[in-house]
Amino acid sequence: MTGILDAVQWTDDLTVRLARGTSTFALVSYLRAADKSGTPRREVLAVLTERFALPFDDARLALDRVAGGVVRAATGNPANEPDPAKDPLAWTSYRIELGLPIEDDAVEPSAEERASAEALLDRARRGEPTQGTEDVAVALEVARLAVASQEPDQTRFHLLLEAATSISVAAEACIARLGQRPCAPEGSQEWVDGVALAAAARQVTAKFAAQPDPELEERGLGLVGRIVTRLLGQCAAFVGRAMIESARCIRRNGDPDRAARFAEDVLADFAPLLDQFEEDAPLDEDVIALEHLLAAAELIIDVRGSTTELEGLRDRTKQALARAATEPTSG
Repeated sequence: MTGILDAVQWTDDLTVRLARGTSTFALVSYLRAADKSGTPRREVLAVLTERFALPFDDARLALDRVAGGVVRAATGNPANEPDPAKDPLAWTSYRIELGLPIEDDAVEPSAEERASAEALLDRARRGEPTQGTEDVAVALEVARLAVASQEPDQTRFHLLLEAATSISVAAEACIARLGQRPCAPEGSQEWVDGVALAAAARQVTAKFAAQPDPELEERGLGLVGRIVTRLLGQCAAFVGRAMIESARCIRRNGDPDRAARFAEDVLADFAPLLDQFEEDAPLDEDVIALEHLLAAAELIIDVRGSTTELEGLRDRTKQALARAATEPTSG
């Protein structure tokens, strides 16, 4: 069985870069618990790609290596212990399976980063203009504290504005570091920071959605879209989600025609994916992208009515998704 698991052709370096504040120990512990509880693959992948900020290929690698560590432990042969430097996920899983001690390697914000975040929020409490920060760790801490705040409404509103500004400034600094590259390489520091900043922007936006001004939610989702398209733009699953979220928000706010135009952009970008899946089942991230394509088609039909072309695209998308539901996922 070990041979079967290890036959997957990964590179010699089986390490992955994780989001700030997470750890190899936390990732392995989550996957082992999810396996024991029978958590659906879709939910597991959502946690791996969002909370831990793994690209989908690295998420599949993590699933493989954690299972491999369990299998190696079951052999009872100490020579089968994975290399902790080259294969840390399998090594951590191996040691957990055998009940051996292991240190959690999570890195939390430093005292200096926390102090910088508190200083920005104190400015906001005093009603001073938002300032922001290029430091991703500080921006994420500002967002965490602002979202958790139980202070009076007006104060909390200013804290959320500072959080949004900090996320935006930090994201723009990440984008600037890319230079001429259209988006961050998967698994790079800019990639994992982009995932974390987009998640923080969504949390802040959810708080804005409770405010009486509906434009705040739209602007917050616009920030999410900026982060996703510039830092994570090679992942159709992430981009499609951001575009559909904005379209639905715009529709809720009373502008269905503009919402439909947003959805048309999803159709233009994602409809070519269907040609790849006339016979083959899509991979995990492709399934998510196709679901966004289907949502876009249905939104346009709801707003403007059906056409033969839209019906045909919707049917082809449903067929591709049906194949994904009945055929085993590769990778």
